Amino acid sequence: MDNRLYDVLCGKESNYLFPFYWQHGDHTHLIPEQIQRIYDSGCRALCVESRPHPDFVGETWWRDMDIILAECEKRGMKVWLLDDDKFPTGHAAGMIAKKHPELRQWELIERHIDVVGPADDTSVIHTGENAENIFIGAYAYKRNADALETCSYEAINLTDKVKGGYLTWDIPEGVYRIFFYYKSRTGGRKEYIDMINPDSVRVLIDAVYESHYAHYAKYFGNTFVGFFSDEPCFGNQVFGKERFDFGFYEARIGKHSLALPWNETVLERMKQKLGYDPIPHLNLLWYEDDRNGDDQSDIRHAYMDTVTQLYSECFNKQLADWCHAHGVQYIGHIIEDMNCHMRSGVGHYFRALRWQDMSGIDIVLHQVMPGMSDYLHTVTCSTGVGAASFYEYVLTKLGASLAHLNPDMKGRAMCEVFGAYGWGEDSSMMKFLMDHLLVRGINHFVPHAFSSKFPDGDCPPHFGAEGKDPSFEAFSALMGYVNKVAHILEGTVHKANAAVLYHVDGEWASRFGNASNMESIVTRLYDAHIDYDIVSADMLDEWASAKDGKLCINEESFDCLIVPYADHMPKGLLDSLLGLQEKGVAVWFMDAVPENADFSGTVLKADELVGKMRGLGMTDVYVPEGFPKLRIYHCRRGETQIFMFANEDYSKVADTVVKLPCAGDYARLDLLNGICVSGSTQNGELKLELQPNQSQIVIFGDKAGLCPEFEIDEGVSLEPSYKLELADCEDLSKFEVAGEFDRFFNVNSPDFKPDFSGKMRYTFKFNAEKKNGRIFLDLGKVGQNAQLTLNGSDAGIRICKPYLFEVTDIINDGENEAVVTVSNTLAQKVRDRFSQFLQLAPSGLLGGIRVRYSK
Repeated sequence: MDNRLYDVLCGKESNYLFPFYWQHGDHTHLIPEQIQRIYDSGCRALCVESRPHPDFVGETWWRDMDIILAECEKRGMKVWLLDDDKFPTGHAAGMIAKKHPELRQWELIERHIDVVGPADDTSVIHTGENAENIFIGAYAYKRNADALETCSYEAINLTDKVKGGYLTWDIPEGVYRIFFYYKSRTGGRKEYIDMINPDSVRVLIDAVYESHYAHYAKYFGNTFVGFFSDEPCFGNQVFGKERFDFGFYEARIGKHSLALPWNETVLERMKQKLGYDPIPHLNLLWYEDDRNGDDQSDIRHAYMDTVTQLYSECFNKQLADWCHAHGVQYIGHIIEDMNCHMRSGVGHYFRALRWQDMSGIDIVLHQVMPGMSDYLHTVTCSTGVGAASFYEYVLTKLGASLAHLNPDMKGRAMCEVFGAYGWGEDSSMMKFLMDHLLVRGINHFVPHAFSSKFPDGDCPPHFGAEGKDPSFEAFSALMGYVNKVAHILEGTVHKANAAVLYHVDGEWASRFGNASNMESIVTRLYDAHIDYDIVSADMLDEWASAKDGKLCINEESFDCLIVPYADHMPKGLLDSLLGLQEKGVAVWFMDAVPENADFSGTVLKADELVGKMRGLGMTDVYVPEGFPKLRIYHCRRGETQIFMFANEDYSKVADTVVKLPCAGDYARLDLLNGICVSGSTQNGELKLELQPNQSQIVIFGDKAGLCPEFEIDEGVSLEPSYKLELADCEDLSKFEVAGEFDRFFNVNSPDFKPDFSGKMRYTFKFNAEKKNGRIFLDLGKVGQNAQLTLNGSDAGIRICKPYLFEVTDIINDGENEAVVTVSNTLAQKVRDRFSQFLQLAPSGLLGGIRVRYSK
């Protein structure tokens, strides 16, 4: 038997959950109670959220941390810490402003003016030079008469003509644009560290990391396990008027008026990469030239390549090295939203997290919504709209791919999840989000969040809610489920047929807007049940090899490498692609080979990909047409083949037969509902019948001593009369009779209790025949989770479809009494702004109850 399966069946799975625990500094007496609540939820670790605390690394902070660490040590729990006093990471507990203003971030900005000649002895005003705005140089470029404001590549150096606040020049015939370049601190984040200066990053280490080690060295490596950086970024902003406002998500190289991180190291490294001084051509970082794009491509790529490498070295690696030297781990995530992971955040997802112990992402603010995978839909993050093509097909795969392919991460992929969805985020939606992550390869989770303050308007929901959370039992059941699934899937080798090239280098090197992203590729692959990992150029250089026509990275192998379209790519990447191609790896270029490539290659359209891969046998699993939202994760541990299936269709049952690449005995696990059975297939065909939002794990190798699988009939319908009692969230133990009824209905209906948040207790009797085999009570439609007691015996809790309880051992032949306690959310009681973006499910038992029997 697989050892992880054995652990789960014996209840010995490890912990993969460390929820945020909000610190406000005013609830010291409640800390033990709240930590016990976290423990009772099934989470055996927590991550201290420092941001709301008013005295971070001050006297009352150490007082609260003393209690937290002692209470966690007593319970055998682990503690992580968010590593700054403000969001995002980089404020260094205020030490830049207080003690090290000389280590603030520098940025490159420009000011330009268009002039016309011939005009001799003409002056333009040069202003703004001071200690915070250092003049670098002035250059003129001949203008072209086009809408893109392009200039000639040739630069005229006018730096020595700047004197006494004026630039004086004999302007030749024609129209010219004069650029003034500055190293500036006039914009941006004045109290934050410089992410590309190691001395500046060291201020964060001294202020936060060293101070915690000084106080808690005895806990390091045992109770205290590591630090978490939350969305560190350059924070570069627009410094002037934008010609075109492409929005926050399009803040990338080539955007007019975007301030760019800068220091002398950037300049020197660019010189080394380019072989010449880039200063005369800095205008190309914002504007196009009039040539074929090679020079523009080189300088833009050299700049982005440099600053992302410096971020990785100065920030990510320096923090990770400190943590490892002190016996703890380093984790976190950056801003990934809508491809910010390669733009306005820190420019390169894989480099930004390269040295961490886990990869990291977050799914918050309604970024992933059930049933919305084919749509742009409303979200509460920037711009108010999110593209499911990114959030459902790219985001999670970034985190999973880095964990799969970076050998130092050992397959560990983390996600911060649930935050800022609102109190209306019910247990069914939480289950959907967790399966969404698990089936794509995420295996460590930071539920967002616990707080001792209620109501806390800071990005709810907050689990437990000081004892007022009606669905806390459902949350706890979900946490138990997640730990079991993560325990089985972690420590495996992922099986994917396709590698998709991370398109960052192509975007940097191409003309603005003239490089495609990965979405058009991966949406087609995933909906056709062809799994993939995202592979960066660095991975090709550092870890990749070719063997038997396959691309091999870490322990994974891929049948093909798919390259998103870009009009230019850096020479080093092109050489790597050519080398793989010459070694027999199928390298496919979307739409065209880059203009600057000196070789030919296989070119495909996105619509041709699936057919091409199927025709060449580059598929792992086959699913009949009609089930594009059936998600499948295939991995192996040694020779044991493991599959996770999750039905993400909003309303359609996944009733089909899938063809797998393996056969023999298997264990089939519904770990949420505790139904674990065994079966066998001789031809690799596996029957599936998954309700929307239902998932299963299938493990090949042996039957694990489980009973044979079975089918369940449609059963006998029940329409009982019942007594309804309600317990308001203010006192969930105090039930009051609401009446007796003979039909089921929405308790939150406008004509009953539209503002009710709490528990609904239904008591009814029914007759049943106790047949041979297994017997189930199916509660039908439920809003939103249900606990069943039958004839005085606890039958458990269900938090999403199917609301099916096995009652074989507790049902009577004849009359039975059922007590069903249904819980909803706090959205009706606390009208938070985030819940306004959710459709609220009805509350209570809604009909369709049946007694069902195994066939």
